[in-house]
This record gives sequence, C-alpha cells and structure tokens, in this order.
Amino acid sequence: MRDPGLYQFLGRMSASHLTRRDLVKRAAAIGLTVPVLSSLLAACEDDDTDDAVDEPDTDDADEPDAEPDDADPVDEPDDDTDDADVEEDDEDVDEPDDDPDDDDDDVPAETGGFINWTATTGDSGIANPILNGRLAWVEWWTFSRLFRYDDQGGIVNDLAEDFEISEDGLDWTFHLREALWHDGEEFNADDVIFTFDTVVDDATDTGFASRLRIGGEPVEWSAPDDRTIEVTAPDSFGPFLYALSEIPIIPEHVLADSDDINTDDFNTNPVGTGPYRWMEREPDQWLRLERFDDYYAGQPAAEGITIFYVSDVEAASASLDSGEVDYMFAPPELQPRYMDDPDVRVLQYVYFTPITLTFNHRHPILQEFDVRRAIAHAIDRDGLRDSVTVGLGLAANNQYAQTAPVLDDFNDYDNVDYSETYPFDPDGAREILDELGFEEGDDGIRERDGERMSFTLLTYAGFDEYQNAQQIIQSMLAEVGIEVQLDVLEYTTLQSMWGDPDTDPMDLAMEVQEWPHPFEMDPDVYGELHSDSHPPNGDNHMFFADDEVDRLIDEGRAIAELEDRQPVYHELDQRRLETLPCLPLYCAVDARLLHRRVEERPSDFPMEDTPSMRWWERTFIENLYKPE
Repeated sequence: MRDPGLYQFLGRMSASHLTRRDLVKRAAAIGLTVPVLSSLLAACEDDDTDDAVDEPDTDDADEPDAEPDDADPVDEPDDDTDDADVEEDDEDVDEPDDDPDDDDDDVPAETGGFINWTATTGDSGIANPILNGRLAWVEWWTFSRLFRYDDQGGIVNDLAEDFEISEDGLDWTFHLREALWHDGEEFNADDVIFTFDTVVDDATDTGFASRLRIGGEPVEWSAPDDRTIEVTAPDSFGPFLYALSEIPIIPEHVLADSDDINTDDFNTNPVGTGPYRWMEREPDQWLRLERFDDYYAGQPAAEGITIFYVSDVEAASASLDSGEVDYMFAPPELQPRYMDDPDVRVLQYVYFTPITLTFNHRHPILQEFDVRRAIAHAIDRDGLRDSVTVGLGLAANNQYAQTAPVLDDFNDYDNVDYSETYPFDPDGAREILDELGFEEGDDGIRERDGERMSFTLLTYAGFDEYQNAQQIIQSMLAEVGIEVQLDVLEYTTLQSMWGDPDTDPMDLAMEVQEWPHPFEMDPDVYGELHSDSHPPNGDNHMFFADDEVDRLIDEGRAIAELEDRQPVYHELDQRRLETLPCLPLYCAVDARLLHRRVEERPSDFPMEDTPSMRWWERTFIENLYKPE
C-alpha cells in the first residue's frame, strides 16, 4: 500500500506526532487563476524561466533599485499557504533584483542567497497580517506575535520573553522583549494594546476577534508600562496561548491615524518586526522580502525570500526539475517522482485534520441525519483513499488526524471508529433511502415529493487530489441513486461563499476539504463547529448546530490544563460520530520538496528531524540559506 522508502517518517509516526498541510485555508488568495488547495509552496530561482514558472525576465524587465548580485537560484521552504498560481507565458514583467547590496563585514559563515519559492494562492495584495485575505508568508516572516509554536507543539517565545498565570487561570502577565520595527522604531506595549483593540473593533475585517473572547465575553487588557501587558479573562480559557499565537502584532505608530485599516496603504507597504522585511512587489507576479539585520533573534541566514505566483504543482515541479525552483509543496501524487532523486529532500508530514466530505446543514435534504448516514455507507472510503493518495493516505476514523502533534491524544480510539459505524454498504444505503421515501426515477436518480436527490459537490481549484475525490464520490453516490454535480472554484471565490451568511445552501451542499479545522496545536473547534460561529461570526459555514456539541466545546475550552481536557474531547469525538457534521475520508500525507542546494545553519531544531516541515518553516525559516 505504502512504499516504505517513501515513508521514512512512518517509523517515527508512533513515536512522535506528525502534522500535515497548512494548506489553503489560511491564504485568502486573489491572483492569477488562483487554485487553492494544499499549500503548494515551492521555490523559484531568479534565473529566466522558459517553461513552468513565469518569472521576471532579467534582460527586458525594468529592474528594481537594488543592485543585482547574480546569485544562483535558492531552494526555499514553501510558505504556509496553499497552492500558488503558476502562469506559463512569455510576457516580460518587472523582475526583483537578484540580491540587494550587502555591506556587512561580519556576516556569519552560514548565510547567503535569496530563497525563491512559488505560491498558488495568488496575490491578494493584503499585507496587513490581521486582515482576512492576508498573505501568509508576510504574516509569518515579516511580522511577529507574542508566541509561536514549534513543529512539535512546544511554545516558542516571540515578542513576549516570558509570562505568568495566576492560580485561578484568569490573570496573565506578559513581559515583552526589546525589538525594533523595520522602520527603526522601538516595539513596546502600546503596539500590543493597539493590535488587540483593532482586532476586536467591529470595523476591522478580521477573523481573530474570537481569540480575544471567552464565552462571548471579551478579555480585558492593559499596559502598566512599556514592557508589560496584563490580561484578565472572564473565565478559564484552555486555548488562550495558542489563540494569542495566531495574532500578529501591528505597529501603533504607523496605523493609529489610519482612516480605514482595511484599505490602508499599509497593505502594500507593511512594517513588521519579523526576520524578513517587505522589499518590493510586482502585483500578481512576485513578492520579495529582504533580511532584517536588526531582528531581535539575530541576523537571518538567507539574504531574502522571493515568492513567485504560479498556477499549479506540475508547473512548479517542472521548474524544480529545471533548477528554477528549489522548494515546493508536493501532494501525494507527486511525491513518488522524487523519492529516489539524490538532489531532493522529500520531507513528508500528515495533515493535522482529516480530509472530509462536508454537509451543509441548512440544505433541506442534507439536514436529515439519515440522509447523511446513507451517504456515509455509500462511500468506499478505503478505496477512495488509496486512489486519490496513490496509497500514501492514512485511515481517518476519528476527529483529528492520526499522529497529529498534540491533537492525536484527543481522539477516542477506544469508542470511535467510523469504519465500524459507517462501513461501506451500498445495499444498506439503498435501504435507508427507501425507508426515507426516496424512490428511483426513470433515470435512476431518487426523488421524494417531487424533490430530486441532487447535490452540488465543490472543491478548490488546482489540486488533483481533491478533484479526483470529487469524481469518485460522484460515481459511488450514483450507484445508490444520488446525483452529484461537480464544481471546482478558485479558493477566493469559495472563501467568499463561506463568509456570506446568505449563500444558498443549494449552491454549497457538499464539499471535499478539511473542515472543521481545530486550532492546529490545540483541539478547540469553537470557530468552526460551534453554533455561535455561523457566518458572519465564524467559520462554521456549513451551519452545523448541536446543543451537546456546543456544550462540550464550551466545557473543553474552559479547562486550563491541556491534559485535563482529554475526556471532554473524547466525548466530542463520540458526539461527532453520532451526528455526522461531516464524514472523515482520509488523512493526507503531504510533503515539502527541498533541493539540497539549500542548507541549514546549526540549531536545536534541525530540519531533518522535524515531523512537519510546514510548521518548521513558520518558526525557523531564518535558519535556511543558500551558499554563494
């Protein structure tokens, strides 16, 4: 089923926790036919491209002011965003300079080069990291937050050097480090207060407000001095540190006088405190970030990062093969191509939440549990998994992915197994539908009281794995008399449907995607499964509602200690099995492809040991470089 060589990581799957793709959902992309699926992030070189990736042409393009260095292309880890847009055309575009001037005489030995990569999520033009639609690479590498998480679920201090919590878990004190904004201004507590105030402002187009509310009540914050933030919570809140880790800090001195933060020029000229600062951008073509030498954690290894917008994995793969791309996201179907390539590292990881078939619970037919139960019995999940993942997928029989860091412990393996409760049984599915009064018509499609059993099934563009799953599900459901109409949409189009409470459920009946996402390093699913999170308040865009699920989510997030929350989430796993908000299909195994020209300076978190390159690159990107 799985090639052992493909899975060097399988040996450590039971010993450590492996995550999966950061894919898609984080980047609200607008751009060149932006197909969004798995975080198809790759790296492009600065050389002229003739085939897969549409890179700026050095000879004919207007060059930016910085002086090129003619460095070789760099292998780069792929962003935490999903697929990027790759266009194959010969049109000349402005090209980013190969390398900016470097006047430092004391640069560490393990430095050099621009890391180039591709993104299929397109260019939204939104660099403000707290806004919906933000560019993921900018969010993680240009900005900082109070805390980050490493690739195994450990807390990494970022702008907060340390913190204290009162015994009752309600009072938090955060001590801030000294750091500089990219414009030379000092970071201080005013920036944190301004960020929090902006996030909870109803006028701000952001999804982060729920991170600063507990049980519907806001937390309170203040700054007794320039280096301290005090927060008082209305109740104990288990996911609070993770919630804070999701909120990038923005500069008060730049944005305090903004008339409209959603449209401010900051979107195309951001100022952060992260390892790489905004350098230049050619809309819908490329974005360049340069090393910030005054980064609080020390000088980053690479001279900078260039993100090229590309259209699909195949184009990125062709560029990897030609030497133009050194780092890219690889879905399962692409990975076998590189397993024996001595020049490419295949860094595999399991996505943290199962790929699911989601049901719209406002749909007049799908809101019936027995209809969802019949659909579950009609789908051969094992066959589908092996087909769309070329044998690389893992079974999905619980609410979180097997081996997912942190989350795996919250699966109730003793009492929950979707393969036992909903085994592949097409005859049983037909019996259920017969009992519900759905009778087959002349064309074999069932109907009841004149209502045809026909559903739309959507997914993202640019991701063969999901589109193949669509077609298989369509065929399997046709066998029991259910018509399925397939549609593949640009990610940003689908995202706008999710956020609109007036989206017609007939147009968004079912999807193949990764809903509901928990916090990646915390089991909380309030934002995607709680009934208070129906759009526009949250991401429960399939409008699932169940009082018992709400109760368990509320109870789980009110417990401070992570290990003490396990029994509650085991109950939640059982209740999700009983109510079928969605059907887990499989756990996907993704990979980053990294050319060995990219090197890593020594650290306590070596890349080769990571269970998730996707998380590693978020937190330790400053350790990668390409020697001159």
